[in-house]
Amino acid sequence: MAPDLMETHVERRTTIADRIADMLRADIESGKTPPGAALPSERELVAIHNVNRGTVRRSLGILVTEGLITSQAGSGYCVRANKLLDWYPGTFEHLGLRRDTPEAGSDAWAADVAAQDRTPSQDVDVSIETPPRLVADRLQTPDGDLVVLRRRLRLVDGVPYQIADSYYPRDVAEGTPIMTPGDTTIPGGLMAAAGHPQIRFRDEIGIRMPTHGEVYRLDLPAVTPVGEHVRVGYNRAGRPVRVIVTIVPGDRHRIIYEVSAE
Repeated sequence: MAPDLMETHVERRTTIADRIADMLRADIESGKTPPGAALPSERELVAIHNVNRGTVRRSLGILVTEGLITSQAGSGYCVRANKLLDWYPGTFEHLGLRRDTPEAGSDAWAADVAAQDRTPSQDVDVSIETPPRLVADRLQTPDGDLVVLRRRLRLVDGVPYQIADSYYPRDVAEGTPIMTPGDTTIPGGLMAAAGHPQIRFRDEIGIRMPTHGEVYRLDLPAVTPVGEHVRVGYNRAGRPVRVIVTIVPGDRHRIIYEVSAE
C-alpha cells in the first residue's frame, strides 16, 4: 500500500537564523530599511539577538540568496537599490520611432535612457573574431568565417546596465562606420549608414543565470538572473546582416513591448 503522503511529509524546522532573517526581511519589505540602506553589522546583530556570529551569517546568507541584500568586502550588507530602467526593444530601433539625436551624441538607446532622466554612456570596442555558434547559425556564416564584432558595455548613471554585442558579416561592415571604435551616433543608425537598413527583426528572449564573464562586466551581486535578448536583423533582400546579443540584469530592467493588433 502506498504510504500516506500526510504521514510522510516533514515540515521545515524554523531555526534561529530563519527567525532573524524573517525580522530583517520584514523591515526591508515595510520600507523601514529602504533600498540602499546598510544593515546592522554582524557584530551588532550578534549583540541584538544574543546569538553567535555563525547564526547571524546564516541569516544574512538567506537574504543574499533571496536577492534582497548584497555584501561587499569592507562595506557590510545593504539592501539592493538598483533603479529599474524601462527598456523598449520593440521600438528603440524602429525606423519611424527611434529617437537618435546626433547633435547631443545620443543613439536610439541613449536617447531612450535620457528620456527617463537618467545619464547614459557606452564603452565600445570593435574587433574581427570567430563568432559563437549561436551567432554563426543566425548570420548563416560558413564554419571558420570571421565576423566583425562591435562590443558595447552600456552604463546608466555610471552603473553597468547592459552588455550589447553586435555581430556583422565582414562584407557588410568593413569600410563603413560600423568599424569606427567608440560611441558613434549616426541618424537612422549604423546599419542604414552601411547601406543595409534593417527592415525586419526576429527576437529571442531567454532568462538564465549569468556566466562568470557577465558577472564581472555587469558587476552583478550574487544570485542575479539575466535576460538574454537575441535580435537578428534582415535587409530588404531577406539576408541576416546583424545579430545583437544583449544581456540585461534582471534587477535593473523592466522590458516593455507594445504590439499592434493590426
